[in-house]
Formats: sequence, structure tokens, C-alpha cells
Amino acid sequence: MEQITLIPSDKLKPSIVNVRQRVDPERVRALAEDIAVRGLLHPLVVRREDDYYGVVSGRMRLEAIKLLQREKPEVFAKLFANGVPCQVRELSDQEALELSLAENLRQNTLTPEEVGLGLARLHELGLSEEEISLRLMLALDQVRRALRLYRKVQHIQERVHGSRPGRPPSSERRRGVSRTGIAVVASVLDRLSARGEIKPQERDALLDYVARRAGELGLSTSELEIVAKRVWTNPSLAEPSRLERVMREVARLEMVERVVALRRDLVERVEDYARSRSVTFDEAVNELLEEGLAKRAKIGS
Repeated sequence: MEQITLIPSDKLKPSIVNVRQRVDPERVRALAEDIAVRGLLHPLVVRREDDYYGVVSGRMRLEAIKLLQREKPEVFAKLFANGVPCQVRELSDQEALELSLAENLRQNTLTPEEVGLGLARLHELGLSEEEISLRLMLALDQVRRALRLYRKVQHIQERVHGSRPGRPPSSERRRGVSRTGIAVVASVLDRLSARGEIKPQERDALLDYVARRAGELGLSTSELEIVAKRVWTNPSLAEPSRLERVMREVARLEMVERVVALRRDLVERVEDYARSRSVTFDEAVNELLEEGLAKRAKIGS
């Protein structure tokens, strides 16, 4: 059993090789609530990086602990007054990257872009596609598909920017599109191409079109995920004029993200509802809220 070291939270930062780029605020809040009740069940895996410790495995746990520190200082003091439990390891960049990827792939919590970026970094560090497949226990075809998707997103680099979890006010919108959002769209188009629903040359042209128009419309990551979901459930939408209508319709919804703490049982029920309707979790929440508020208004009148 590896030794546990207690490290002050202000000495912990995400490692420079940590593959997770987008942290879901709802998941962080749910995890913080779980830690507040049950404590930290698994220590963070860290390594020395300059004058701090880089978190290689446990980025979500770190964010949840810092949320407790900000919002529930009494709980944080009770659990982490002497430091956060960590396993300190001597890891090379390649070893740290493999560990970070392996944990997150097992949990299936990474975006397509994050997976592709992590695999591309391993490739740049000298590992072949076959070696990556063996080390991470991924099918070789899955490795190649993820790398291909990532390279497609890189191809339209001039039109993409960092992920934006919510759409900014229209006066602050900028040209460009969320890299995570466009990676989700790319993944759907790639799968449709593999199924023969669209041709490879159409796939690349459609991705360029979505990147340009989504940037002009100011669509956020979540809004692009809704577009991707609709195209996946209805492949006939994978055509410029129909995609244009879908993106404009999503833009008119004016989706605004809010961090809301939901009960775990309610989340599971909403997820089941979303699957039955073939919609995203966000769409399901909006549908249920609209229906519930309409019923309440009817009763009140």
C-alpha cells in the first residue's frame, strides 16, 4: 500500500499533463456533497511540478474539495485541516499522461476532444498507435478514430477557441466555436460516415460548415451538443440547409447555463427520460421544467 501524504490544498493544482480540460460544475457539486458526507474515499495521485504538486489523477476531486473550502469552510476544516490525502509519485510526462488517461477512460467522463488530445500527446512522446492501444487497453481502431477526430478539430483551429460552458451575452459574442462542442459534432459525423449515412468528403465539408456557422451564431458547448444529438438521431439533418435550420432553432432557444444542485435520484430519472426521448440531458431538464410549470400555472388559475 502506497504511503499517504497530507498536502495543503493551496499547494495542489491540476497537473500540466492532466487530460481533463472541461470540468462539469454539476458533477463537481454532486461530488463535493458526497465528500462532505462520506469523506474522501480515494486519495489524489500527484507529482512534484515546480513549487507545487500537480494532480495527475483526481482533478474532479480537487475541484470538489476547493468548492467545499469556498462554500463550506467548516466541513473543509473538519476533513482537510491537516491537508488533502495524496499519493506522491515520481512520474515522467508519459507515465503521468497514461495514468490520467487510463483513469478517465475507465470512468468514461472525457469529451472526444480530451481523449484525442491525450492520445495525440502520447503519440508526440514517441508511442505508436499500437503501443497506445496496448498500454491503455483500447481497441486499435478506437485509438485511430480518436486521433483522426482530434486532427480534424485541429484542422479548423483558426475558427475554434477554448470551451465556453455557457453562451455570453450577445454584445460579448465572438467569432469561433467551442473546441469541445465541435469535437462532439465531429464524432457524430464520423460515426455517420462509418455507417455509410454520409460520404467522407461530405463529412469534412459539413464539419467546416458547422464550425463557421456555429461560431457566427455564438453557440456554446452545450448548444452544439444538442445539435450533434439531433443529427445523430436524425441523419437526414446532415445536410447544410437542414443543419442551418437546426442551429438557428437552437440559437433561438437562448440556452443559459446555471449551476444547480440536483438530487442524485432526480438526475437518474431525468437521464432515463432523456434516453427515452433521444434528447440531451439539458433538453430533458427544460422539457420537464416547462411541463411542470405549465401544470402549476393551470392549477393556480
